[in-house]
Amino acid sequence: MLFTDAERTLAKTIAEISFANPFLPKRVELERAALGDQFDPSSRPFWSWSLNDELDRPNLVQLSKKVLSLTEGLRTKLLNATQASDDELLLYSDLVWYALYYEHFAARINQPHNTKDETLAWERFLESVDYWMKFSDRTIPTHDQPEHIYACLYQVKRAFLNIFHCVIGRSWPICKLRANIWESIFTHDMRRSRQTLYSSMNEVTTLVIGKTGTGKELVARAVGLSQYIPFDKNKRQFTDAASECFFPLNLSAFSPTLIESELFGHEKGSFTGAIAKRVGWLESAGRYGTVFLDEIGELDVSIQVKLLRVLQQRQFQRIGENKTLEFKGKFIGATNRDLARDIDKGTFREDFYYRLCSDVISTPTLIEQLIDRPSEFGFLVDFICRRIAPSDHEEIRESVEKWFESSELHNYQWPGNMRELEQCVRNIIIHNHYTPPSKTTTSHFSKAIEEVTLTSEELLSEYCAKAYRKYGSYEKAAEVLGLDRRTVRAKASKTKGN
Repeated sequence: MLFTDAERTLAKTIAEISFANPFLPKRVELERAALGDQFDPSSRPFWSWSLNDELDRPNLVQLSKKVLSLTEGLRTKLLNATQASDDELLLYSDLVWYALYYEHFAARINQPHNTKDETLAWERFLESVDYWMKFSDRTIPTHDQPEHIYACLYQVKRAFLNIFHCVIGRSWPICKLRANIWESIFTHDMRRSRQTLYSSMNEVTTLVIGKTGTGKELVARAVGLSQYIPFDKNKRQFTDAASECFFPLNLSAFSPTLIESELFGHEKGSFTGAIAKRVGWLESAGRYGTVFLDEIGELDVSIQVKLLRVLQQRQFQRIGENKTLEFKGKFIGATNRDLARDIDKGTFREDFYYRLCSDVISTPTLIEQLIDRPSEFGFLVDFICRRIAPSDHEEIRESVEKWFESSELHNYQWPGNMRELEQCVRNIIIHNHYTPPSKTTTSHFSKAIEEVTLTSEELLSEYCAKAYRKYGSYEKAAEVLGLDRRTVRAKASKTKGN
């Protein structure tokens, strides 16, 4: 037999670690089981790690050493013609893939990928595969070819980078968000994803929901930029550039005609202003790209019908052309609206919604993060200061924190979430002052009412804007005010503060 009982137990635990969601506490418990007395309880778990931290946690270092030692010992046995069952050899291959990741990818996790070095990286990877997997008297069974494993491991690296660059924080709501993003990329069963589902994950539509300012587009970027891209072993390069595979479109910034043109493309002369042929983003996305529609709740019903066909049949046509084209990429939508309520109102199609909701990711509010972890406020302020002024962030952070200590914002609810906090920090850096929009509006509004200086139109506009800022969505404000959502949006947009 290839494994002793103790080695088999350890190997199975390591295999579980390899395919576990790294952002859930279960990963930490598996590490504890694998390391035993070597486990360092003071080491912060990986699921709470941020890019400001060091990657080489003590537990990760010890685990990597243990894996390498175990795998090297098993390789020696195989070289000595030790008998092994197929199940044992498959378990051995799981250990090899773990070792290959930390040898060729984990050490570079904070480094951007350099395509110029890809050929050399691939050759070194193949050398390692041969070292671990080739023996004169036997073949190690595996479901995967080296180029596929290479692509999968590189996808894992990209997913780590994208998630940590896009989702900042150490609170449990943020940790859960990272875990949900990971499952959106790899599913809850990473082994199955690697073996069979990797080629069809682009067909799964993702819907990101959350309040304004909670980072919905950043979540979409993390998912979209982490899709599987094959590696061409003959050309010794990936078949597409991951950094060029994300196509965002904010629907609130375009008219229905322009939205349709941006998505589907158009032929020259198909409508007024179409002076040249245009390739839309559904076509530009290609096989490995992601089309992201922000504020999808604002989408005109007529375009919802066309997009529904795209999601159902993976086909579309340019405006003014009868030729049918194929949509091969991934589709992500985001909204801060209650789509179920819009369905009841008839402004959002139910069949379109059910095409969107197979994979739903919810972004937490800033106040939810702070309730879970009050110290998170200081961490986020520090992060923002680092991003604004990397070389002088400590002094700037101290001045910002000093301002907060003397401010009246200790119990502030941050309705604008992370986006508002960032702008608040910028205001403090520039003016040493920040007044929340709600407070500014209240003061202005109250004074204007008292002095009777507003026309009826201005009064309604200011009131609609105030309701929108309070509730965070036009539909909720419309419900409270007893008005149509479009009316609330039109009136609120006329105010200077909105």
